[in-house]
Amino acid sequence: MNFSTIASKAGSLQKTQRLSRIGDIFRQYADPKVLAIGCIAYANGLPLLLTSKTLGIWLETYGLNYTSIGLFGLLHLPYTLKFLWAPLLDHVPLPFLQKALGQRRSWLCFTQITAIAGLLMMANLDPLLNLKAFVACGFLVTISAASQHVLLLAYQMESLRSRNWGIGEGMSVFSYRMAILTGGAGTLYLASFLSWQAVYILLSFLMFSGLIAVVLMQESDQQDFQPTPSFAKQGEWIRYALIGPFKDFISQKGWQAILIFMLIYRLPESLFGMMQTLFLLDLGFSYIEIGSVAKTFGLCAAVLGSFIGGYAIRLYGYKKTLFWGALAHGLSCLLFLIQEGLGPNLPFLYVTIGIEHFFSGLSLTAFFSYQLTCCSLRFAATQLALLTSFAGLSQTFAPSLMGVIIDSWGWTPFLILLVFSSLPGILWVTRIPFSRS
Repeated sequence: MNFSTIASKAGSLQKTQRLSRIGDIFRQYADPKVLAIGCIAYANGLPLLLTSKTLGIWLETYGLNYTSIGLFGLLHLPYTLKFLWAPLLDHVPLPFLQKALGQRRSWLCFTQITAIAGLLMMANLDPLLNLKAFVACGFLVTISAASQHVLLLAYQMESLRSRNWGIGEGMSVFSYRMAILTGGAGTLYLASFLSWQAVYILLSFLMFSGLIAVVLMQESDQQDFQPTPSFAKQGEWIRYALIGPFKDFISQKGWQAILIFMLIYRLPESLFGMMQTLFLLDLGFSYIEIGSVAKTFGLCAAVLGSFIGGYAIRLYGYKKTLFWGALAHGLSCLLFLIQEGLGPNLPFLYVTIGIEHFFSGLSLTAFFSYQLTCCSLRFAATQLALLTSFAGLSQTFAPSLMGVIIDSWGWTPFLILLVFSSLPGILWVTRIPFSRS
């Protein structure tokens, strides 16, 4: 057998292995449980913009000033405070639904219905004439959506094997971003030829995709619920359902390191999230260019990164994926410094946005998947609510501080700070535990 024949066979073998690996990725994401998670995540993501940015545009058509519109941002308080009622999601059975659907699916079904109802009622109310009712319906939507988020994470944790949590989170991130695209650009397109009331009604019906998935999917057989003490024994119930999840969490080794990690790992995204569009506008890019590159193309890159991130966890584990994902994302932020020097260079903007968004999606999937490893099945919803609320603190408070830095020193010092902000998360990966003990 000559050398060329051997080389040809080796090349064919490598090609077969690559195709097999690609096929394995598609098989993992085609799992019915993973697809169900995707449908619920899509329904869960729709209310996010419908109660924030998109709602602001709708309210402006009523003549409300920016101060009044800004106050509607308080509708998102439930996303931060969801850990307060998460014990109910873990331990309180719903009459009628509990027997038919089980603990997780019954609450998922209930919160889907209440979110849809809240959006439909908002669509049929005039915020000027019925302000209190309109705000109450908005809170009903955000409380339901915040509850859905932790319920979905808990179901993901219980229904998938731990090695596939990254796959589930990759699908969840993809669907959530598709929902944001629908609730953002999609609603603006629809509102150009439909009334805002009609747009909200239409998007409310899109949320039925999640409800159908909840009804069709099976309750997890991996749940580790223990009998919950009766409400009649209030002291015992409080100790078990309210204190128990936090006591259980702090019993694991390295719980302080986990909480610090929740705050610092996503610092670059928290710092630049609200400022990125303003930066591109200051460079001289048009709205159309920003929409096409930063929003549409960037979304595709982030989705691809989330899928690859989920599969990377399966192949290489959490530690390597978290470390290399954060390192690559931090280095990709250097491209914005180069972009500042080049100015409104559109071809390079595709490179900048594509690389940064890809590694942002990859590291984000690893980050949310890691949260599942820090929780116990008994208290999944409560502990996940705690971690996601804690992780959201930097995203809530960082932008205001960054605005001061930009106003005082300009974009270049801010972008340098952005690159260095990835270092704490990268270094802290070595300090967090990767199994409960």
